[in-house]
This record gives sequence, C-alpha cells and structure tokens, in this order.
Amino acid sequence: MIEIDPKFKGVLLEALQESMYKLSLDLSKMKGEPLTSNRRELSKKQALLEELQHIITVGE
Repeated sequence: MIEIDPKFKGVLLEALQESMYKLSLDLSKMKGEPLTSNRRELSKKQALLEELQHIITVGE
C-alpha cells in the first residue's frame, strides 16, 4: 500500500486529473480509428492513472 502525506494528496490528485484529461482528449481524437499500438498504450496509461487515483482517494 502507498502512504502519501495528506498535504500532498490534493496536488497529486489534481495532477492526475489533468493527466487523465489530456489522455482523454488524445484518445477522443482517435475515436473510430483502428486500434493502433499508440492508442493501446494510451488506454493502458489511462487505466493505470485511474487505478492510482482510486488508491489515493481510498486512503483518505
């Protein structure tokens, strides 16, 4: 389990949300296109960021 000092949680969550927003914009540009390796990698990264966000918020 990851322990994060509470004073960093807000900033960390905000940074994660910004990264997730950027990824969702990139993925939306690819919507309807073939599943390329780049698109797969972005989807994997998005899933990992969502998992990390969950880990951080559950610890609150």
